[in-house]
Amino acid sequence: RHAKCCPSTGSFWSGLAGDPSLDGVLIPFLSRWRQQSLAWLVFFVIVVDLIGFGIVIPILPFLSPHLGGGTDDVAFILVSYSITAALVAPLWGRLSDRLGRRLILFICLLGGAASHFLLAASTELWMVYLSRAVAGAMAGSLPVATALIADASTADQRSRAMGLIGRAFGIGLVLGPVIGGVLARSETDFALPCIVAGVLSASAAFLALFLLPKPASTTALRESELTADVSDAVPSMRTMLGHSGVLLFVGQFALHTCAVSASIYLFPLWVSMGLGWTAHEVGLFFGLVGIVMIVTQGNFLGRMTDRFGNMWVLRAAAIVFSLSLLLSTLASGALAMGLLGLLTFSAATLCLPVLNTIASHVVPPPWRGQFFGVTASSASFGRVGGPLIAATLLTYGDFGLAWFGTSTIVMLVVVWAVLQGSNSVSDLQLEEKSSPNPVGSGL
Repeated sequence: RHAKCCPSTGSFWSGLAGDPSLDGVLIPFLSRWRQQSLAWLVFFVIVVDLIGFGIVIPILPFLSPHLGGGTDDVAFILVSYSITAALVAPLWGRLSDRLGRRLILFICLLGGAASHFLLAASTELWMVYLSRAVAGAMAGSLPVATALIADASTADQRSRAMGLIGRAFGIGLVLGPVIGGVLARSETDFALPCIVAGVLSASAAFLALFLLPKPASTTALRESELTADVSDAVPSMRTMLGHSGVLLFVGQFALHTCAVSASIYLFPLWVSMGLGWTAHEVGLFFGLVGIVMIVTQGNFLGRMTDRFGNMWVLRAAAIVFSLSLLLSTLASGALAMGLLGLLTFSAATLCLPVLNTIASHVVPPPWRGQFFGVTASSASFGRVGGPLIAATLLTYGDFGLAWFGTSTIVMLVVVWAVLQGSNSVSDLQLEEKSSPNPVGSGL
């Protein structure tokens, strides 16, 4: 025992390592520290990329008319991104399962940077379409990063880890438009914001390449996960997607994103016509939403899921989301409309990390990237449908009808979560059957 306490550093640590009484404390501590460090590193990479994303998105409605496009072109440009992303997201996820998360994350981020540079150089409307299509084709960074964070977290820490993605969105939503507004030289010159967005995405790509751990350390584990034992323990991805419970679950991503995108489409029009708000006030409002996302995603969400469970948090958030939309049919005045809008988007932002947490348990690590690609594809189709549904309801009715219809979409998520969610998820949670260590499949 005296030898273990000698001044020699090597002897000291070797003594600790040889003390069985400390193994139960030291090893879990080091394992959790490694997992949290990796999750925060992925968070930092995604924040850099999403700030660039937040710079570009607000200027698209102004850039397109400057190049001769109409209001319909603005909608079609946004739709072109979502459709392209929906088509290729499962492919990126599958490649990340086979080639490693780090390489695919690097390629997608670098491709996103190229789309920003192309947008900066756009002198014709078709170039804007092309740049957004390229951005959609390279929109695999978020599902791959989500899979990577799931890989780097234990089951009991998964909801907190998924909350980091929400925080990243919040920071991008707050800082991106502000930086874009400062960098815009005039109402017709948006090249500099696009260039800065491209530089940020390229920086994120190289941060991912050089800072994320190399996949060599996880090769053996990945190979062991793909052995016959694992194949016998869990069904194939194609078989799982053929299961009605999985398809219903994947559909919740489409329904949720459909309602969110419809709300994002309706809210600026609603407060503009009802309160006379301009783009400035709307931008400040969404900045406030971003701050709420930063505060609530993470420890708060983790404490809620620890205490009540993922399904109960999802049910509560979806109910609040739906009721806020329903009450918006009756709202008038700045206070009521503003508070309901804030409550709507705050509740909506809590649903997605919980859905991602559930998704991380549904499939084993070797197929996690592909499955997150499928859920991202489903969400992209919802992103296309939401504004179209809202615009149709608004055309043939009024804001009351549009808010009611959007509320009904969210109520479908509530119905699934109440009647089907627990049974479907408990039947399909296969993580424990595939691998005892969640940190393997992905770097």
